[in-house]
Formats: sequence, C-alpha cells, structure tokens
Amino acid sequence: MLATEGYCVKCKAKRLMKGESQVTMKNGRPATKGTCSVCGTKMFKIGGGPSKVVKKGKTKPKSKAKPKAKSKAKPKAKARKR
Repeated sequence: MLATEGYCVKCKAKRLMKGESQVTMKNGRPATKGTCSVCGTKMFKIGGGPSKVVKKGKTKPKSKAKPKAKSKAKPKAKARKR
C-alpha cells in the first residue's frame, strides 16, 4: 500500500486512499486511483506518480552546482555610412 493522500469529493476533505493503483491517462501523464478510507467513494489524483519511499537514516546533502556567469554585454552596432 502506498498511503497516498487525495481529496474526497463526498467527505470534502483530504483523506488517505485505500486500494490505490498507479495508472497512466490517455495523454501519458501519471495518476493514482483508489477509494476513500472513510466513506468508500472512488478517488482519482492526477499527477500522482510513483510515490517515493522515505528512508530513515543519514542522507547526503545535495551539492549545488553554481551556474556559469553569462555576459550580458552586447557588441555595439557599427555606424552606417551614407
């Protein structure tokens, strides 16, 4: 069980989904469907891709790469002779 949280239309509150499954919509986007753990109404969460497993313990801090400085100066246009 993934323990996904979604909005129940009948309860009008965020509830945990029971029996959820990962699906792909016709346009290729991921979604999650299941039932409300309180009232049993069908629930559907768009963009609910595979849930990430949270591991307890030490985690490495992410190194932030510094972006390269871009020169904003544009070369001056040459004057035209008439």
